Amino acid sequence: MELAEEKSSILIVDDDKHVRDFLTTLFKNSGYICHAASDGKEALEKAETTLPDIIFCDLFMTGMNGLDTCKKLKTNPGTSSIPVIIITSSDDYDIKIKCLGAGASDFITKPINPLEITIKTRNFLRLNKYAKIKIKNSVLQETIKKIEQAKKEWEQTVDSLNDIIILIDPKDKILRTNKTLSDITNIKYPDLLGRKWREVLQDNGFTYSIYDSGDIEFYHTSNKFFNYNISSWTSEKTNQSVSVIILQDITELKQLTQNIEENRHILERKNQELEKAYSKLKSAQSQILQQEKMASIGQLAAGVAHEINNPTGFIMSNLNTLMKYSGRIREFAAFQTEALEALSKDIPSRNEMLEKLREKRKATKFDHVMSDIDSLISESLEGAERIKRIVQDLKSFSRVDEAENKLADINAGIDSTINIIWNELKYKTSIKKEYGEIPKTRCDAGQLNQVFMNLLINAAQAIEKRGEIKIRTWHEADNIYISISDTGSGIPEDKINRIFEPFFTTKDVGQGTGLGLSIVYDIIQKHNGDIGVESKLGIGTTFNIRIPVISSTG
Repeated sequence: MELAEEKSSILIVDDDKHVRDFLTTLFKNSGYICHAASDGKEALEKAETTLPDIIFCDLFMTGMNGLDTCKKLKTNPGTSSIPVIIITSSDDYDIKIKCLGAGASDFITKPINPLEITIKTRNFLRLNKYAKIKIKNSVLQETIKKIEQAKKEWEQTVDSLNDIIILIDPKDKILRTNKTLSDITNIKYPDLLGRKWREVLQDNGFTYSIYDSGDIEFYHTSNKFFNYNISSWTSEKTNQSVSVIILQDITELKQLTQNIEENRHILERKNQELEKAYSKLKSAQSQILQQEKMASIGQLAAGVAHEINNPTGFIMSNLNTLMKYSGRIREFAAFQTEALEALSKDIPSRNEMLEKLREKRKATKFDHVMSDIDSLISESLEGAERIKRIVQDLKSFSRVDEAENKLADINAGIDSTINIIWNELKYKTSIKKEYGEIPKTRCDAGQLNQVFMNLLINAAQAIEKRGEIKIRTWHEADNIYISISDTGSGIPEDKINRIFEPFFTTKDVGQGTGLGLSIVYDIIQKHNGDIGVESKLGIGTTFNIRIPVISSTG
Protein backbone atom coordinates (compact mmCIF):
# COMPACT_ATOMS: atom_id res chain seq x y z
CA MET A 1 0.00 0.00 0.00
CA GLU A 2 1.58 3.24 -1.15
CA LEU A 3 0.48 5.56 1.64
CA ALA A 4 1.17 2.95 4.28
CA GLU A 5 4.81 2.79 3.08
CA GLU A 6 5.09 6.52 3.71
CA LYS A 7 4.11 5.91 7.33
CA SER A 8 1.12 8.22 7.46
CA SER A 9 -0.05 8.94 11.00
CA ILE A 10 -3.60 8.64 12.27
CA LEU A 11 -5.12 10.04 15.49
CA ILE A 12 -8.01 7.96 16.91
CA VAL A 13 -10.31 9.80 19.37
CA ASP A 14 -12.92 7.69 21.22
CA ASP A 15 -13.91 7.27 24.87
CA ASP A 16 -14.52 3.57 24.23
CA LYS A 17 -11.23 1.68 24.76
CA HIS A 18 -12.45 -1.27 22.68
CA VAL A 19 -13.01 0.99 19.66
CA ARG A 20 -9.59 2.63 20.11
CA ASP A 21 -7.87 -0.74 20.35
CA PHE A 22 -9.77 -2.12 17.35
CA LEU A 23 -8.89 0.82 15.09
CA THR A 24 -5.30 0.95 16.33
CA THR A 25 -4.80 -2.71 15.44
CA LEU A 26 -6.51 -2.28 12.06
CA PHE A 27 -4.41 0.73 11.03
CA LYS A 28 -1.13 -0.65 12.36
CA ASN A 29 -1.70 -3.81 10.34
CA SER A 30 -2.01 -1.55 7.29
CA GLY A 31 1.31 0.13 8.09
CA TYR A 32 0.10 3.39 9.62
CA ILE A 33 1.42 5.13 12.70
CA CYS A 34 -1.39 5.41 15.28
CA HIS A 35 -1.99 7.80 18.14
CA ALA A 36 -4.99 7.56 20.46
CA ALA A 37 -6.93 9.92 22.71
CA SER A 38 -9.77 9.08 25.08
CA ASP A 39 -11.52 12.49 25.04
CA GLY A 40 -11.69 15.80 23.19
CA LYS A 41 -9.25 17.66 25.43
CA GLU A 42 -6.55 15.01 24.99
CA ALA A 43 -7.25 14.95 21.24
CA LEU A 44 -6.53 18.69 20.90
CA GLU A 45 -3.20 18.30 22.71
CA LYS A 46 -2.07 15.26 20.67
CA ALA A 47 -3.18 16.81 17.38
CA GLU A 48 -0.88 19.80 17.99
CA THR A 49 2.09 17.68 19.06
CA THR A 50 1.84 14.82 16.51
CA LEU A 51 0.17 16.67 13.56
CA PRO A 52 -1.50 13.51 12.22
CA ASP A 53 -2.48 13.13 8.57
CA ILE A 54 -6.07 12.24 9.48
CA ILE A 55 -8.22 12.24 12.61
CA PHE A 56 -11.05 9.81 13.39
CA CYS A 57 -13.24 11.28 16.14
CA ASP A 58 -16.24 9.72 17.92
CA LEU A 59 -19.31 12.01 17.90
CA PHE A 60 -20.75 11.11 21.31
CA MET A 61 -18.11 11.29 24.07
CA THR A 62 -18.19 12.23 27.72
CA GLY A 63 -16.90 15.73 28.35
CA MET A 64 -16.13 17.48 25.05
CA ASN A 65 -18.11 15.79 22.26
CA GLY A 66 -16.93 15.15 18.71
CA LEU A 67 -18.70 18.21 17.24
CA ASP A 68 -16.98 20.64 19.65
CA THR A 69 -13.65 18.87 19.21
CA CYS A 70 -13.92 19.23 15.43
CA LYS A 71 -14.74 22.95 15.75
CA LYS A 72 -11.65 23.59 17.91
CA LEU A 73 -9.41 21.60 15.57
CA LYS A 74 -10.62 23.62 12.58
CA THR A 75 -10.21 26.98 14.33
CA ASN A 76 -6.63 26.16 15.33
CA PRO A 77 -4.28 27.21 12.45
CA GLY A 78 -1.91 24.38 13.29
CA THR A 79 -4.56 21.65 12.91
CA SER A 80 -7.19 23.27 10.66
CA SER A 81 -6.04 21.45 7.50
CA ILE A 82 -6.15 17.96 9.02
CA PRO A 83 -9.16 15.97 7.71
CA VAL A 84 -11.56 15.00 10.51
CA ILE A 85 -13.81 11.97 9.98
CA ILE A 86 -16.65 11.66 12.49
CA ILE A 87 -17.47 8.19 13.87
CA THR A 88 -21.13 7.89 14.84
CA SER A 89 -23.95 5.40 15.29
CA SER A 90 -26.55 8.14 14.71
CA ASP A 91 -28.47 8.55 11.47
CA ASP A 92 -29.62 12.04 12.48
CA TYR A 93 -29.32 14.11 9.30
CA ASP A 94 -29.29 17.43 11.19
CA ILE A 95 -26.37 16.32 13.38
CA LYS A 96 -24.38 15.32 10.31
CA ILE A 97 -25.07 18.70 8.70
CA LYS A 98 -23.79 20.41 11.87
CA CYS A 99 -20.64 18.28 11.78
CA LEU A 100 -20.04 19.16 8.13
CA GLY A 101 -20.57 22.80 9.00
CA ALA A 102 -17.97 22.47 11.77
CA GLY A 103 -15.43 21.25 9.19
CA ALA A 104 -15.83 17.46 9.28
CA SER A 105 -14.76 15.81 6.03
CA ASP A 106 -16.78 12.61 6.19
CA PHE A 107 -18.54 10.07 8.43
CA ILE A 108 -17.97 6.46 9.48
CA THR A 109 -21.07 4.68 10.79
CA LYS A 110 -20.97 2.25 13.71
CA PRO A 111 -20.67 -0.71 13.68
CA ILE A 112 -17.44 0.02 11.85
CA ASN A 113 -16.84 -1.79 8.57
CA PRO A 114 -13.07 -2.48 8.33
CA LEU A 115 -13.10 -2.38 4.49
CA GLU A 116 -15.03 0.89 4.40
CA ILE A 117 -12.79 2.67 6.91
CA THR A 118 -9.64 1.33 5.20
CA ILE A 119 -10.74 2.60 1.78
CA LYS A 120 -11.86 5.98 3.13
CA THR A 121 -8.61 6.33 5.05
CA ARG A 122 -6.60 5.60 1.90
CA ASN A 123 -8.65 8.08 -0.17
CA PHE A 124 -8.46 10.88 2.39
CA LEU A 125 -4.77 10.33 2.92
CA ARG A 126 -4.25 10.52 -0.81
CA LEU A 127 -6.27 13.71 -0.99
CA ASN A 128 -4.29 15.05 1.94
CA LYS A 129 -1.14 14.16 0.09
CA TYR A 130 -2.15 16.17 -2.95
CA ALA A 131 -3.17 19.08 -0.77
CA LYS A 132 0.40 19.13 0.48
CA ILE A 133 1.79 19.29 -3.05
CA LYS A 134 2.29 23.04 -2.64
CA ILE A 135 4.56 22.33 0.33
CA LYS A 136 6.58 19.83 -1.69
CA ASN A 137 6.57 21.90 -4.87
CA SER A 138 9.91 23.61 -4.14
CA VAL A 139 11.49 20.21 -3.48
CA LEU A 140 10.15 18.82 -6.74
CA GLN A 141 11.51 21.81 -8.69
CA GLU A 142 14.97 21.41 -7.11
CA THR A 143 15.07 17.74 -8.07
CA ILE A 144 14.73 18.13 -11.85
CA LYS A 145 16.48 14.83 -12.51
CA LYS A 146 13.74 12.99 -10.63
CA ILE A 147 10.79 14.93 -11.99
CA GLU A 148 9.98 12.47 -14.74
CA GLN A 149 9.98 9.60 -12.31
CA ALA A 150 7.85 11.64 -9.92
CA LYS A 151 5.54 12.50 -12.81
CA LYS A 152 5.19 8.84 -13.73
CA GLU A 153 4.50 7.82 -10.15
CA TRP A 154 2.01 10.66 -9.81
CA GLU A 155 0.21 9.62 -12.99
CA GLN A 156 0.08 5.98 -11.95
CA THR A 157 -1.28 6.98 -8.57
CA VAL A 158 -3.95 9.36 -9.76
CA ASP A 159 -4.92 7.10 -12.67
CA SER A 160 -5.81 4.40 -10.15
CA LEU A 161 -8.34 6.69 -8.45
CA ASN A 162 -12.00 7.12 -9.26
CA ASP A 163 -11.58 10.80 -8.44
CA ILE A 164 -10.82 13.39 -11.16
CA ILE A 165 -7.58 15.30 -10.63
CA ILE A 166 -6.70 18.28 -12.83
CA LEU A 167 -3.60 20.46 -12.68
CA ILE A 168 -4.24 23.93 -14.17
CA ASP A 169 -2.28 27.08 -14.91
CA PRO A 170 -3.27 30.68 -14.01
CA LYS A 171 -5.44 30.82 -17.18
CA ASP A 172 -7.43 27.78 -16.05
CA LYS A 173 -5.88 25.63 -18.79
CA ILE A 174 -5.26 21.97 -18.14
CA LEU A 175 -1.59 21.18 -17.59
CA ARG A 176 -2.08 17.62 -16.47
CA THR A 177 -4.93 15.32 -15.49
CA ASN A 178 -5.49 11.73 -14.55
CA LYS A 179 -7.01 9.00 -16.69
CA THR A 180 -10.42 9.30 -15.04
CA LEU A 181 -11.18 12.59 -16.83
CA SER A 182 -10.40 10.99 -20.21
CA ASP A 183 -12.56 7.98 -19.40
CA ILE A 184 -15.62 9.98 -18.37
CA THR A 185 -15.40 12.56 -21.24
CA ASN A 186 -14.17 10.10 -23.94
CA ILE A 187 -11.47 12.63 -24.84
CA LYS A 188 -7.91 11.44 -25.32
CA TYR A 189 -5.37 12.74 -22.87
CA PRO A 190 -3.35 14.86 -25.36
CA ASP A 191 -6.57 16.54 -26.54
CA LEU A 192 -7.38 17.63 -23.00
CA LEU A 193 -4.13 19.49 -22.43
CA GLY A 194 -4.31 23.23 -22.99
CA ARG A 195 -8.11 23.35 -22.82
CA LYS A 196 -9.91 25.27 -20.12
CA TRP A 197 -11.11 22.78 -17.57
CA ARG A 198 -14.52 24.43 -17.04
CA GLU A 199 -15.29 24.25 -20.76
CA VAL A 200 -14.28 20.58 -20.87
CA LEU A 201 -16.66 19.77 -18.05
CA GLN A 202 -19.54 21.88 -19.38
CA ASP A 203 -19.24 20.44 -22.89
CA ASN A 204 -19.21 16.85 -21.64
CA GLY A 205 -22.26 16.47 -19.41
CA PHE A 206 -21.12 18.18 -16.21
CA THR A 207 -23.29 20.55 -14.18
CA TYR A 208 -22.69 21.89 -10.68
CA SER A 209 -24.51 23.21 -7.61
CA ILE A 210 -23.26 25.58 -4.89
CA TYR A 211 -24.61 24.95 -1.36
CA ASP A 212 -25.07 27.38 1.52
CA SER A 213 -22.02 25.89 3.22
CA GLY A 214 -19.90 26.98 0.26
CA ASP A 215 -19.33 23.45 -0.96
CA ILE A 216 -19.51 22.89 -4.74
CA GLU A 217 -20.89 19.61 -6.07
CA PHE A 218 -20.53 18.47 -9.71
CA TYR A 219 -22.93 16.07 -11.40
CA HIS A 220 -22.28 14.06 -14.56
CA THR A 221 -24.92 12.59 -16.86
CA SER A 222 -23.53 9.12 -16.13
CA ASN A 223 -25.20 9.64 -12.73
CA LYS A 224 -21.96 10.31 -10.93
CA PHE A 225 -21.45 12.95 -8.23
CA PHE A 226 -18.18 14.73 -7.39
CA ASN A 227 -17.17 16.98 -4.53
CA TYR A 228 -15.08 19.98 -5.68
CA ASN A 229 -11.80 20.90 -3.96
CA ILE A 230 -9.00 23.18 -5.18
CA SER A 231 -5.52 23.87 -3.87
CA SER A 232 -3.20 26.58 -5.23
CA TRP A 233 0.44 27.56 -4.83
CA THR A 234 3.08 29.67 -6.55
CA SER A 235 5.96 28.05 -8.35
CA GLU A 236 9.25 29.35 -7.03
CA LYS A 237 10.93 28.63 -10.37
CA THR A 238 8.39 30.27 -12.67
CA ASN A 239 6.75 32.52 -10.06
CA GLN A 240 3.39 31.46 -11.53
CA SER A 241 0.28 30.28 -9.70
CA VAL A 242 -0.49 26.61 -10.13
CA SER A 243 -3.66 24.89 -8.94
CA VAL A 244 -4.83 21.34 -8.55
CA ILE A 245 -8.53 20.56 -8.82
CA ILE A 246 -9.80 17.39 -7.20
CA LEU A 247 -13.26 16.15 -8.03
CA GLN A 248 -13.78 13.49 -5.37
CA ASP A 249 -16.16 10.74 -6.45
CA ILE A 250 -18.93 10.79 -3.85
CA THR A 251 -21.47 8.83 -5.90
CA GLU A 252 -21.76 6.02 -3.35
CA LEU A 253 -21.95 8.47 -0.47
CA LYS A 254 -24.55 10.53 -2.35
CA GLN A 255 -26.61 7.46 -3.08
CA LEU A 256 -26.39 6.46 0.55
CA THR A 257 -27.48 9.95 1.58
CA GLN A 258 -30.40 9.85 -0.87
CA ASN A 259 -31.40 6.43 0.46
CA ILE A 260 -31.27 7.77 3.98
CA GLU A 261 -33.40 10.76 2.95
CA GLU A 262 -35.91 8.53 1.16
CA ASN A 263 -36.08 6.23 4.18
CA ARG A 264 -36.55 9.27 6.39
CA HIS A 265 -39.52 10.40 4.31
CA ILE A 266 -40.93 6.86 4.40
CA LEU A 267 -40.49 6.76 8.18
CA GLU A 268 -42.14 10.16 8.55
CA ARG A 269 -45.10 8.99 6.47
CA LYS A 270 -45.34 5.76 8.45
CA ASN A 271 -45.07 7.74 11.66
CA GLN A 272 -47.94 9.98 10.58
CA GLU A 273 -50.02 6.90 9.78
CA LEU A 274 -49.17 5.43 13.18
CA GLU A 275 -50.10 8.69 14.89
CA LYS A 276 -53.47 8.69 13.13
CA ALA A 277 -54.03 5.05 14.07
CA TYR A 278 -52.97 5.78 17.64
CA SER A 279 -55.32 8.74 17.80
CA LYS A 280 -58.22 6.56 16.64
CA LEU A 281 -57.25 3.82 19.09
CA LYS A 282 -56.97 6.35 21.90
CA SER A 283 -60.41 7.72 21.04
CA ALA A 284 -61.89 4.21 20.97
CA GLN A 285 -60.19 3.34 24.25
CA SER A 286 -61.54 6.52 25.83
CA GLN A 287 -65.07 5.59 24.77
CA ILE A 288 -64.71 2.05 26.11
CA LEU A 289 -63.23 3.32 29.37
CA GLN A 290 -66.20 5.65 29.71
CA GLN A 291 -68.56 2.71 29.10
CA GLU A 292 -66.72 0.65 31.73
CA LYS A 293 -66.93 3.56 34.14
CA MET A 294 -70.65 4.01 33.51
CA ALA A 295 -71.20 0.27 33.94
CA SER A 296 -69.36 0.36 37.29
CA ILE A 297 -71.39 3.39 38.36
CA GLY A 298 -74.61 1.62 37.36
CA GLN A 299 -73.65 -1.51 39.29
CA LEU A 300 -72.58 0.59 42.27
CA ALA A 301 -75.77 2.65 42.15
CA ALA A 302 -77.91 -0.50 42.15
CA GLY A 303 -76.13 -1.82 45.24
CA VAL A 304 -76.32 1.51 47.07
CA ALA A 305 -80.01 1.85 46.17
CA HIS A 306 -80.68 -1.59 47.59
CA GLU A 307 -78.82 -0.81 50.82
CA ILE A 308 -80.59 2.53 51.25
CA ASN A 309 -83.99 1.07 50.32
CA ASN A 310 -84.16 -1.18 53.44
CA PRO A 311 -83.74 1.52 56.13
CA THR A 312 -85.82 3.94 54.05
CA GLY A 313 -88.62 1.36 53.93
CA PHE A 314 -88.93 0.83 57.65
CA ILE A 315 -88.51 4.58 58.36
CA MET A 316 -91.52 5.24 56.10
CA SER A 317 -93.44 2.37 57.75
CA ASN A 318 -92.66 3.76 61.22
CA LEU A 319 -93.72 7.25 60.16
CA ASN A 320 -97.08 5.90 58.89
CA THR A 321 -97.58 4.10 62.21
CA LEU A 322 -96.63 7.28 64.09
CA MET A 323 -99.23 9.16 62.02
CA LYS A 324 -101.92 6.68 63.12
CA TYR A 325 -100.67 6.88 66.71
CA SER A 326 -100.84 10.66 66.54
CA GLY A 327 -104.55 10.48 65.52
CA ARG A 328 -105.36 8.16 68.38
CA ILE A 329 -103.48 10.33 70.86
CA ARG A 330 -105.36 13.40 69.63
CA GLU A 331 -108.67 11.49 69.84
CA PHE A 332 -107.94 10.32 73.38
CA ALA A 333 -106.69 13.75 74.45
CA ALA A 334 -109.90 15.42 73.13
CA PHE A 335 -112.09 12.89 74.93
CA GLN A 336 -110.02 13.30 78.07
CA THR A 337 -110.48 17.08 77.92
CA GLU A 338 -114.22 16.65 77.47
CA ALA A 339 -114.34 14.21 80.37
CA LEU A 340 -112.43 16.54 82.65
CA GLU A 341 -114.82 19.40 81.87
CA ALA A 342 -117.82 17.15 82.51
CA LEU A 343 -116.36 15.92 85.76
CA SER A 344 -115.78 19.44 86.92
CA LYS A 345 -119.48 20.34 86.42
CA ASP A 346 -121.47 17.21 87.29
CA ILE A 347 -120.22 15.51 90.40
CA PRO A 348 -122.92 12.71 90.42
CA SER A 349 -121.82 11.48 86.99
CA ARG A 350 -118.11 11.39 87.91
CA ASN A 351 -117.84 7.64 88.27
CA GLU A 352 -119.63 7.03 85.01
CA MET A 353 -117.35 9.45 83.17
CA LEU A 354 -114.24 7.84 84.67
CA GLU A 355 -115.42 4.47 83.35
CA LYS A 356 -115.93 5.93 79.88
CA LEU A 357 -112.48 7.44 80.07
CA ARG A 358 -110.97 4.04 80.87
CA GLU A 359 -112.86 2.45 77.97
CA LYS A 360 -111.71 5.15 75.57
CA ARG A 361 -108.07 4.70 76.70
CA LYS A 362 -108.41 1.01 76.07
CA ALA A 363 -110.16 1.49 72.69
CA THR A 364 -107.46 3.85 71.42
CA LYS A 365 -104.70 1.53 72.75
CA PHE A 366 -103.19 4.58 74.36
CA ASP A 367 -100.86 2.66 76.64
CA HIS A 368 -99.51 0.53 73.73
CA VAL A 369 -99.09 3.62 71.57
CA MET A 370 -97.15 5.44 74.25
CA SER A 371 -94.86 2.45 74.90
CA ASP A 372 -94.27 1.85 71.14
CA ILE A 373 -93.47 5.45 70.21
CA ASP A 374 -89.93 5.33 71.67
CA SER A 375 -89.21 2.11 69.79
CA LEU A 376 -90.45 3.56 66.50
CA ILE A 377 -88.39 6.72 66.94
CA SER A 378 -85.30 4.67 67.89
CA GLU A 379 -85.66 2.41 64.83
CA SER A 380 -86.18 5.42 62.56
CA LEU A 381 -83.07 7.13 63.93
CA GLU A 382 -81.09 3.94 63.42
CA GLY A 383 -82.33 3.72 59.82
CA ALA A 384 -81.44 7.37 59.20
CA GLU A 385 -77.98 6.71 60.69
CA ARG A 386 -77.53 3.76 58.32
CA ILE A 387 -78.43 5.99 55.36
CA LYS A 388 -76.04 8.66 56.63
CA ARG A 389 -73.26 6.07 56.99
CA ILE A 390 -73.83 4.74 53.46
CA VAL A 391 -73.73 8.28 52.04
CA GLN A 392 -70.53 9.01 54.00
CA ASP A 393 -68.93 5.79 52.75
CA LEU A 394 -69.99 6.63 49.20
CA LYS A 395 -68.47 10.08 49.61
CA SER A 396 -65.30 8.58 51.06
CA PHE A 397 -65.20 6.02 48.25
CA SER A 398 -65.45 8.60 45.47
CA ARG A 399 -63.36 11.32 47.20
CA VAL A 400 -65.20 13.92 45.10
CA ASP A 401 -64.39 16.75 47.50
CA GLU A 402 -60.67 16.07 47.88
CA ALA A 403 -57.57 16.92 45.89
CA GLU A 404 -56.22 14.23 43.62
CA ASN A 405 -53.36 13.33 46.00
CA LYS A 406 -53.86 13.51 49.74
CA LEU A 407 -52.80 11.59 52.82
CA ALA A 408 -55.24 8.70 53.16
CA ASP A 409 -55.83 5.63 55.35
CA ILE A 410 -55.77 2.52 53.14
CA ASN A 411 -57.60 0.40 55.72
CA ALA A 412 -60.40 2.98 55.96
CA GLY A 413 -60.60 3.10 52.16
CA ILE A 414 -61.05 -0.69 51.98
CA ASP A 415 -63.79 -0.55 54.65
CA SER A 416 -65.62 2.22 52.79
CA THR A 417 -65.44 0.22 49.58
CA ILE A 418 -66.80 -2.90 51.27
CA ASN A 419 -69.73 -0.93 52.70
CA ILE A 420 -70.57 0.52 49.28
CA ILE A 421 -70.50 -2.83 47.43
CA TRP A 422 -71.78 -4.95 50.33
CA ASN A 423 -74.92 -5.77 48.37
CA GLU A 424 -72.66 -7.45 45.75
CA LEU A 425 -70.82 -9.48 48.39
CA LYS A 426 -73.15 -10.43 51.24
CA TYR A 427 -75.16 -13.12 49.43
CA LYS A 428 -72.12 -15.21 48.39
CA THR A 429 -69.19 -14.34 50.63
CA SER A 430 -68.00 -13.74 54.13
CA ILE A 431 -65.28 -11.15 54.63
CA LYS A 432 -62.26 -11.89 56.81
CA LYS A 433 -60.12 -8.86 57.64
CA GLU A 434 -56.55 -8.97 58.92
CA TYR A 435 -55.58 -5.30 58.96
CA GLY A 436 -52.09 -4.37 60.08
CA GLU A 437 -50.90 -1.07 61.52
CA ILE A 438 -50.04 0.85 58.37
CA PRO A 439 -49.13 4.54 57.96
CA LYS A 440 -51.13 6.99 55.93
CA THR A 441 -49.75 7.63 52.45
CA ARG A 442 -50.18 10.41 49.91
CA CYS A 443 -52.25 8.95 47.07
CA ASP A 444 -55.36 9.30 44.93
CA ALA A 445 -57.68 7.57 47.37
CA GLY A 446 -60.61 7.55 44.94
CA GLN A 447 -58.58 5.64 42.33
CA LEU A 448 -57.27 3.15 44.92
CA ASN A 449 -60.85 2.57 46.10
CA GLN A 450 -61.72 1.73 42.49
CA VAL A 451 -58.89 -0.84 42.57
CA PHE A 452 -60.31 -2.43 45.73
CA MET A 453 -63.85 -2.39 44.28
CA ASN A 454 -62.80 -4.13 41.06
CA LEU A 455 -60.78 -6.79 42.88
CA LEU A 456 -63.50 -7.48 45.48
CA ILE A 457 -66.30 -7.72 42.89
CA ASN A 458 -64.14 -10.00 40.73
CA ALA A 459 -63.46 -12.15 43.79
CA ALA A 460 -67.19 -12.43 44.54
CA GLN A 461 -67.98 -13.28 40.92
CA ALA A 462 -65.33 -16.04 40.98
CA ILE A 463 -67.19 -17.76 43.85
CA GLU A 464 -69.99 -19.95 42.50
CA LYS A 465 -72.08 -20.63 45.63
CA ARG A 466 -70.63 -19.57 48.96
CA GLY A 467 -67.06 -18.70 49.89
CA GLU A 468 -64.68 -16.40 51.70
CA ILE A 469 -62.75 -13.27 50.80
CA LYS A 470 -59.70 -12.58 52.95
CA ILE A 471 -58.14 -9.09 53.09
CA ARG A 472 -54.70 -8.53 54.63
CA THR A 473 -52.69 -5.32 54.97
CA TRP A 474 -49.23 -4.78 56.39
CA HIS A 475 -46.33 -2.33 56.37
CA GLU A 476 -42.75 -3.24 55.48
CA ALA A 477 -39.69 -1.24 54.35
CA ASP A 478 -41.55 1.98 53.45
CA ASN A 479 -44.16 0.03 51.47
CA ILE A 480 -47.80 -0.80 52.12
CA TYR A 481 -48.91 -4.28 51.06
CA ILE A 482 -52.52 -5.33 50.37
CA SER A 483 -53.48 -8.95 49.75
CA ILE A 484 -56.99 -9.89 48.55
CA SER A 485 -57.69 -13.64 48.37
CA ASP A 486 -60.81 -15.58 47.42
CA THR A 487 -61.88 -19.21 47.49
CA GLY A 488 -63.27 -19.01 43.95
CA SER A 489 -62.76 -21.11 40.84
CA GLY A 490 -59.24 -19.79 40.08
CA ILE A 491 -57.63 -18.68 36.79
CA PRO A 492 -56.27 -21.15 34.19
CA GLU A 493 -52.47 -21.21 33.95
CA ASP A 494 -52.49 -20.35 30.22
CA LYS A 495 -54.51 -17.17 30.89
CA ILE A 496 -53.00 -15.83 34.12
CA ASN A 497 -50.23 -13.92 32.30
CA ARG A 498 -52.79 -12.04 30.19
CA ILE A 499 -55.34 -10.91 32.77
CA PHE A 500 -53.95 -7.36 32.93
CA GLU A 501 -54.13 -6.92 29.13
CA PRO A 502 -56.82 -4.46 27.93
CA PHE A 503 -59.97 -6.20 26.62
CA PHE A 504 -58.84 -9.66 27.81
CA THR A 505 -61.42 -11.43 29.97
CA THR A 506 -62.02 -14.95 31.23
CA LYS A 507 -65.76 -14.28 31.52
CA ASP A 508 -68.36 -15.43 29.01
CA VAL A 509 -69.09 -13.25 25.99
CA GLY A 510 -71.15 -10.23 27.02
CA GLN A 511 -70.27 -10.63 30.71
CA GLY A 512 -67.37 -8.19 30.83
CA THR A 513 -65.31 -5.68 28.83
CA GLY A 514 -61.94 -6.98 29.94
CA LEU A 515 -60.93 -3.52 31.18
CA GLY A 516 -61.38 -3.92 34.96
CA LEU A 517 -57.98 -5.45 35.73
CA SER A 518 -56.32 -3.32 33.05
CA ILE A 519 -57.58 -0.22 34.89
CA VAL A 520 -56.39 -1.72 38.19
CA TYR A 521 -52.92 -2.27 36.73
CA ASP A 522 -52.71 1.29 35.34
CA ILE A 523 -53.78 2.86 38.66
CA ILE A 524 -51.18 0.87 40.64
CA GLN A 525 -48.49 1.82 38.08
CA LYS A 526 -49.44 5.50 38.45
CA HIS A 527 -48.83 5.13 42.20
CA ASN A 528 -45.33 3.72 41.47
CA GLY A 529 -46.40 0.37 42.82
CA ASP A 530 -46.89 -3.10 41.41
CA ILE A 531 -49.49 -5.86 41.45
CA GLY A 532 -49.07 -9.62 41.11
CA VAL A 533 -51.43 -12.59 41.04
CA GLU A 534 -51.29 -16.20 42.21
CA SER A 535 -54.05 -18.67 41.37
CA LYS A 536 -54.89 -22.36 41.46
CA LEU A 537 -57.89 -23.88 39.70
CA GLY A 538 -60.58 -24.95 42.15
CA ILE A 539 -58.77 -23.39 45.12
CA GLY A 540 -58.81 -19.65 44.57
CA THR A 541 -56.89 -16.53 43.59
CA THR A 542 -54.75 -14.00 45.47
CA PHE A 543 -53.88 -10.50 44.26
CA ASN A 544 -50.89 -8.88 45.99
CA ILE A 545 -50.44 -5.12 45.78
CA ARG A 546 -47.47 -2.98 46.82
CA ILE A 547 -47.55 0.80 46.96
CA PRO A 548 -44.76 3.00 48.38
CA VAL A 549 -45.41 5.12 51.45
CA ILE A 550 -45.28 8.79 50.47
CA SER A 551 -45.65 11.18 53.40
CA SER A 552 -44.66 14.49 51.76
CA THR A 553 -45.78 16.48 48.73
CA GLY A 554 -42.39 15.94 47.09
